[in-house]
Amino acid sequence: MRQFTQDLRRHQRILVPAGHTIRAECNGSGPKIAGTVSVIGLGGLFLRTRDFQPAGTVLHLKLIDSLVTLESDCTVRRVTDAGMGLEITSISTSDEQKLRFLLAQFKA
Repeated sequence: MRQFTQDLRRHQRILVPAGHTIRAECNGSGPKIAGTVSVIGLGGLFLRTRDFQPAGTVLHLKLIDSLVTLESDCTVRRVTDAGMGLEITSISTSDEQKLRFLLAQFKA
């Protein structure tokens, strides 16, 4: 019998629509990472990448989309064969507004 666990996320996650690409890169003083975002929300994202980092690693991530470009600090929460689940731990007010705009476009 399959058991279901309660989803403890505070924010809705949205699948990035087919044909739409959000690139992510981390080129600062920390680890070098590049990939594409497949799921995103105000609280975090899933980054498809082969540049794995261990859970707990803090990254300064730049998200590049045809509509907006924004930056945030993220913490690796989960690592899978396909990529990493990242929690957004710090984002400026202006970048949060850009993210909200992007999410609204995906919901429309």
